[in-house]
Formats: sequence, structure tokens, C-alpha cells
Amino acid sequence: MKAIEVVTLTKVEGANLNSNGTEGVIAVLKKVRDPVDGREYIRISGQSVKYHLRQLLKELDWELSQVIPKSEGGQKVIVSLGEPQNYIDDDLFGYMIAKKVEGKNATLRRTAVVRTNGMVSIFPYQEDRDFGVRYDPSGDNHNIYETEIATNVMRGNFLIELDRLGVFKEGLEVPKLEGLEVRKVKDATGREVTLYILPEPEREKRLKALLNAVLQYHGGAKLSNFFTKAYPEAMVVVLLRRKIPVIGDALRVKEGYVDGKLVLDVERLKETVETFQDNIEKLYIGLFESRFANVDELREAFEDMENVEIVGMKELRERINKLELGE
Repeated sequence: MKAIEVVTLTKVEGANLNSNGTEGVIAVLKKVRDPVDGREYIRISGQSVKYHLRQLLKELDWELSQVIPKSEGGQKVIVSLGEPQNYIDDDLFGYMIAKKVEGKNATLRRTAVVRTNGMVSIFPYQEDRDFGVRYDPSGDNHNIYETEIATNVMRGNFLIELDRLGVFKEGLEVPKLEGLEVRKVKDATGREVTLYILPEPEREKRLKALLNAVLQYHGGAKLSNFFTKAYPEAMVVVLLRRKIPVIGDALRVKEGYVDGKLVLDVERLKETVETFQDNIEKLYIGLFESRFANVDELREAFEDMENVEIVGMKELRERINKLELGE
């Protein structure tokens, strides 16, 4: 297995999880416009999602890389320590740092092992605002403001490059390191590259920590006034033979409720899985079964696929905690 694709669905209620600045006195939601139907859809940026995943990893007792200000080219920039061998966030989320390596100026850069475009809403934005006032206790000069909020089902997408997790290139990503497994390989140009590799138990531990952080995802802007649940209610985890994601936007719910429950678009998901079967080593579909109206339809659609397993969210966490990189 070369990579893991993760796709999530979660319903958020009356929230503004990622603002796009202010327009006058209105704090507006981040949105993207679909060129086909011309409507706006709510967006939570990948930067915002990664920030909150970092905070969750900290809550899960992982030590994070220190973020420090530096002067580069006469400008002040904020960078991490760039030590992926020591810190999980430098490993997973990457960095770019100008520093001295063996007495020479060099730029160490690591492309993020975790790719994400954040979250996008399944349904178009329907304009809704919360009206607020900051009262002036000394007089009548009260500040009136508004905040765009929305209730919607959000889809999140992630791709984790397993062959790079805990694996670092000397010179490009890290200086010379001691105490790690060393492997010599050829890059795309035929040049020899030295790789430093963390022990497999540590790599697996970091992978499971990330997946558990996604399972427990929580975070966003303005939660003091617009608190909402943000963890996944449905989550697809795909073990991939090649680093080519397959699910994309195929995990969706249909319009309308049945007995107050969401309805999965089973046909769309099944067609996608069948089309890319040759790239799928194993696929888990985890969900809170009490929140979806057509779980039986979902099970029936995939009953003949031996590499597809449909489980509750509690069972999905158990499967994740048993994952091994050698699978």
C-alpha cells in the first residue's frame, strides 16, 4: 500500500467555521462558486483544517514543532523547526526553512505528506446571518455587526503518502542525521539519494495518531458563539496500491431526510469503487448507523466485494488502530 485516502462527511449547524474576512460590518463565510450551477458552496480551507489537526495532535499528547519568527531576505517570516525526525507535525505537514547546513546556506523544504483541500459543502449556501451588538456601557455608541452562518453537510478529503511518512531525504529535507535507518535510492533523474527512515513502529504510531485526529476532528472560527459538532458522521478509508485517490466527491448525501436521517448516495459511491477496484487494497466505510436512513442499502450494494468492509464508527477506530504499514 502506497497511500491512504480519507473522505469524511459531517453535518454542521448554524456555524461559521472559516471566515473570509469582513465586508463592512459582516463577517463572511469562505465560499467557492460552482461554474456549472452558478451557486456558492461553503468552504473550509486546507490551511484551517491542518491547523486544527495540529491542535488535536497536541491534545493527544504529541509534542509539536516550535513555531518561531525568522528574518529571511529582510522580511520577518514564521517557520517551524524543520525537524521531522523529532516532531510529527513537521513530518506530516511539511515546511520550508532557510538555514545553514554543514556551514553552507541552504533551503530545507518538505512537501506535506498529508494533502487536503479542506472541506466543501454538499449543498449550496443559503444566505443566513446572525445579528449582534457590542454594547457600550458608558453610552449609546453600540457597535452593530453581523456574521454569516450556515447549516450544511461538509465533505473533507485527505491523501496520506505512506511511502514518505517518516522518510526524509538528506540535503533536500533534512541535514545529515544520526541514529536512523539509512537507505540509498535513485531519484527520477538517476541521481543517488540518501533516505533516513524512522522505525516502523513510530511511523505506524504517527499514522494512527493522524487518522484518530481526523476521527475526532473539531475546530473552527467563532466557536464561542457558534459552537457546533465537526467530527465525521461517515468516513471512508481507502488503502491504495498507487498514490492516486479514487473516492473524491463520490461520498455524498442526497437532498432531504427520511425519518430525520441523512440518505447516502449509494449508487454514486458504488460505481466509483467498482471503477477503481484495481487500485484498492482495502476499503472501510465507517458511519454512525443511527444517523443514516439507508445503511441496509449500503451493505447490500457492497456485499459481493471482499475488500470492502462497512462498520460502525467505533469499529472503524478499532480497524485504524490495527493498521500496519506492511499491509
